[in-house]
Parts: sequence; structure tokens; C-alpha cells
Amino acid sequence: MNSVDLDTMLIEWQCQKLVTRSINLLDQSRWQELSECYSEDAVLHRPSAPLDKIEGRAAILKSFTERPSKETCHALSNIEVTVHDAQSATVASRVVLFSGEQKAPDIETIIAAKASVFIGRFVDDLKKVDDTWLIAKRQGSIELKFNGSE
Repeated sequence: MNSVDLDTMLIEWQCQKLVTRSINLLDQSRWQELSECYSEDAVLHRPSAPLDKIEGRAAILKSFTERPSKETCHALSNIEVTVHDAQSATVASRVVLFSGEQKAPDIETIIAAKASVFIGRFVDDLKKVDDTWLIAKRQGSIELKFNGSE
């Protein structure tokens, strides 16, 4: 294995780690840390509103803090990283979303999930800013909705 392969693998790992971390922070409602995964000039298109554009880290943070408080579980899979160069990459992933009506107050409380399960994707354009990978654009979408029995 040559150094170019190792460099590419390192970038792939860093990008996958960033995307996975952002989803974990989302489910934990750690809004400030989540917003710091985005570049200052980032653009976010939420899966629930894929045509609406939220521009800038401050606006993205505001959009998260204004969300209704509820328990969510985003199960991320099929993560594929395409490295464009040493400063840019794209990460495509699939996501399954389970959610409840409220936020669990502690680790011992179980919240009933809603009957609907959403299946979609994220396409994240990442860029390296001052030696740190950040999300420059996140395009979310929902392709499937499963309505379970209530």
C-alpha cells in the first residue's frame, strides 16, 4: 500500500467519523456541538423539507434549537465516502428514523416510538477548514415511510 492510498483512507475515515458524530449529536440534542460540525457558510436541507435551504452555521443552530423536543434515533448505514481531493469529499449514507412524541428525561425512561418509520438518505459535501473536516452542505431526503400498527 502506498502513501496515496493511506492518505485517502485517512480522509475517508475522518469524513465518516464526522458524519457519524453529527448524527449522534442530533439524537442527543447537543445542538451547539452539532452546529460546530458545519462550516460557517454551510447549507442544510432537512430530510423533512428537502427543498428548504437553511444557510449559515448560526441559522442551522437556530433551526435545531427551535425544534420540538422529542426522542429520535437515526440509524445510519451504507456510508460511502468519495474523496475529491485533500480538501473536499462527499459522503452518501442511508438513514432510518424512529422518533417519539417527547424527549426521554433520563437513561432509564423508555419512550414509545411513533408508528411511522422514515427511510431516507443524506448526501454530505465536506470540506477541510483549518485542518478540520466540516459539513459544507447536507442534503437530506425521505424516500420511504412505513406506517406500522398503532
